[in-house]
Amino acid sequence: MLARRPVLLTNLTGLITGFALFGSFVLVPNFVEAPRGLSDSVARMVDYGFGATSTQAGLYLLPGALAGFLSGPVAGVLGRRYGSKWPLSLGMLLVSAGIALLALLHDRPWQIVLGMLVLGCGAPFAFAAMAKIIVDSVRPVETGVATGVNTVMRTIGGVIGGQLGAAILTADTIGGTSVPAESAFATAFWMSAAAAGLGAILAVFITSSRRRQAALSIP
Repeated sequence: MLARRPVLLTNLTGLITGFALFGSFVLVPNFVEAPRGLSDSVARMVDYGFGATSTQAGLYLLPGALAGFLSGPVAGVLGRRYGSKWPLSLGMLLVSAGIALLALLHDRPWQIVLGMLVLGCGAPFAFAAMAKIIVDSVRPVETGVATGVNTVMRTIGGVIGGQLGAAILTADTIGGTSVPAESAFATAFWMSAAAAGLGAILAVFITSSRRRQAALSIP
């Protein structure tokens, strides 16, 4: 089951999706909570962030989550018409674009919200399409195992992405302090954006369920 091309490539895309998404989810709260403008000597060296509280940091993520309620159903419509691999690829492109926006534009709160909106529109595309591809590519008795493995792959990707993001923030700090430099956040954002872009390319090579069903029907 796991060696079948649609299942294998979808699970690899799921791994990359988790890597990109959870890497950014670790980065954004740390970035917006950075205490720019405080009076101590370390904070004066911090030229980024908004000094947000934990609750405020969650609000930066909220618009992207709400956007998913609108974009998720659209993925189903596109999947039925063109095949699920295309909304999967499009979703990963949107995720990549949203994280790239965070890497380029992060001086104002609205810029963070914009990046999270684009990311939030793309992630439900990817999640909905992955589930549909998995279900269409396995036998009914394998559905539970196959979808469970895909969820595990996303979780593993998220763990790796979060840890790599944290490692980058720890390695690139403001001179002589433990405070991450702005360049560390930019590097980590670009890493996540590149991973999502790779996932978009990989999704294109997933064999469509229609083609697979046609092949299975040939005696």
